[in-house]
Amino acid sequence: MFPSTKAILLTAASASLALTQGAEAQQWGSDGHRGNPYVAGDMHNHNTCTDGSVSAGYAIDRAVARGVAAGGGNNFDLDWFTLGNHGGSGNRDCRFSDTSANLPGDTTRTWNQTLGQTIDGITITSLKGTPNGTGSDAKMWRWQSIREVEYPIIVNRTPMYNKVLIEGLEWIAPGHEHVDVAVIAGQHPRGHGNADKMAEFEYRFDRADTDAIGLVDGENQLWPGKDNVNNTGTAGHQKALEGIKWLQANYPLQSYVIPTHTERQGPFSPTGTKGYNIEHFRNFNNAGPTVAFGIESPGHFAEGGLNGGSGSYGSGAVGGGTYGMAGIYTAKVGGLWDGLLGEGRNFFVYVSSDWHNRGAGGARDSFTTADFIPGEYTKLYVPNAGHFSAQSVIDGMRSGNSYSVNAELIGPDLVFRARARGEDWKGMGETLVVRPGDRVTLEMAMTIPSKNNSPYSFNNPLLVPVGIKQPLDKPALDHVDLITGDITGVIAPGAPGYAVPNAAGTAGASIVYNPSAKIAQQINATQMHREHGRDGSVRLRFTTTFTAGQTPFYIRARGTNIPVGTPNVTDSAGNPLLDANNAQVSCTDPACPAHLEAVNGVKKVTHDVQAYSNVWFYANPIFVRPEGSPKLLVETNADLARRLSRRADNGHDDGHHDGHQ
Repeated sequence: MFPSTKAILLTAASASLALTQGAEAQQWGSDGHRGNPYVAGDMHNHNTCTDGSVSAGYAIDRAVARGVAAGGGNNFDLDWFTLGNHGGSGNRDCRFSDTSANLPGDTTRTWNQTLGQTIDGITITSLKGTPNGTGSDAKMWRWQSIREVEYPIIVNRTPMYNKVLIEGLEWIAPGHEHVDVAVIAGQHPRGHGNADKMAEFEYRFDRADTDAIGLVDGENQLWPGKDNVNNTGTAGHQKALEGIKWLQANYPLQSYVIPTHTERQGPFSPTGTKGYNIEHFRNFNNAGPTVAFGIESPGHFAEGGLNGGSGSYGSGAVGGGTYGMAGIYTAKVGGLWDGLLGEGRNFFVYVSSDWHNRGAGGARDSFTTADFIPGEYTKLYVPNAGHFSAQSVIDGMRSGNSYSVNAELIGPDLVFRARARGEDWKGMGETLVVRPGDRVTLEMAMTIPSKNNSPYSFNNPLLVPVGIKQPLDKPALDHVDLITGDITGVIAPGAPGYAVPNAAGTAGASIVYNPSAKIAQQINATQMHREHGRDGSVRLRFTTTFTAGQTPFYIRARGTNIPVGTPNVTDSAGNPLLDANNAQVSCTDPACPAHLEAVNGVKKVTHDVQAYSNVWFYANPIFVRPEGSPKLLVETNADLARRLSRRADNGHDDGHHDGHQ
């Protein structure tokens, strides 16, 4: 609970704030994970099974172990971790790292070099399915590496770390770009189990997997009926929907479908394999109400150079680049995310690393010009359920009770909840039912950790022009935005406004999908009550109110270390500007690293310095509905998930429990 033992009244822009004091989060300010209300993970990363730089085992080790790796480099102690490699095929044995990782004694091996050898307890005797390349270019189909390489490595690592490890996929979706998927049915790493269902989905629906054979038992093909065509444009989108329907029909509580770096390749192409428009997300959510429930931030957070490029977003991306290290679909108030929330959809945002390599650095180096290791920079927090398991990860994501953090801006004990008339609190993803005219009380509390994983202790160069001295390795919150928007109901397929023309570049940043969305209240950290933890962390709290009307609405939150109106970073309302503007700022401290890009010999705010300078978090919304009005789609889809769970618990199907570890 969040006890109100002390109230301090303040005035903020159009809001009356009441700050409350209490200790609702167990063990805040300590290093223990057990008492944290949320636990951190990563669901999108790569290894040498496809286009990553490190072995599958090394990726797990660095992400979930504690302390310093044996060969050097910090580990990041994540609580849960999903291997999320691309679909398709790969020629490298992913029990080995790539030469570019610069790991002593660990270098590139191809499958033709290692067939028949037992390595890390795994023996691969043949490359199965349709032959794919010869010699050093002989490739293993991803369904095989999912079943026979990555999942056995998860089985090996699970008892070593006592963490939740999941076999997933970055689906190369027909008609689009990439989608994070996991199917946890059958995965029992503590008792071995298998990842056959994850492998089957990849074989059936990944457009890069053109294997025509699949898994064969004697003369019987166990996964028949594959469509190896219809992979592009509008027909491809329909095939992607078939994949989502397959998951909804077979694994409605044991899978998720989360499109990633959704703006990167521009708008959807009716004849190509790129992009998304808002109607595609609506179609996904309609086809899979309990499996397709959000989008993911871009990853590749240290790629930003003189011309932008954070998240691999070039000028042709929708929005023309990233904004506060997020895509425009997430970052724009009134943008695509607000458009979907304005229908009352269960549609949430998530963050992860998209780890491949460190660019100019090796895996053990402290700097990066490309990606961060999972847990180093991004954390996706889900509820710390009792007997935490793979099912807990998916349940937490589906519920909307999750939040996304860059650079440790806030910790694992966020409180973001609302109530009216003294009734029960409702949190992220939940719906508060009120009477028109009711005062809605919203409470928020967060811990600012004493440090993050930045290797740099010099002052944030983006804030030097406004006279703020803020070391890059010491997180600091400037303010929180409380963003609201009206909910006007679900738009039916084919109805006006269901399909909205999109645009590449900065033209895409101007499209408004929910004109009612606004920053309703902006709460500066100086207006929040603060407590200091024993470890140097700071606990911030505030309470504020909203007045309910006749129209349903939602409240979502974001926070940042950047003040309103910071040149080249935020506008006069506090919205993030195009991140390419950050490179207009010089990094003049003597400690500014050599790998930063420069103009006329002057280093600019680029790469990992940019990422640690321009920091944000996003909390998923709370929905508010007048009593007597129809349930929102987020409610009816949550009800569906509860019915499916009860049916599973009553033994009508065996799916609900397969994901437990």
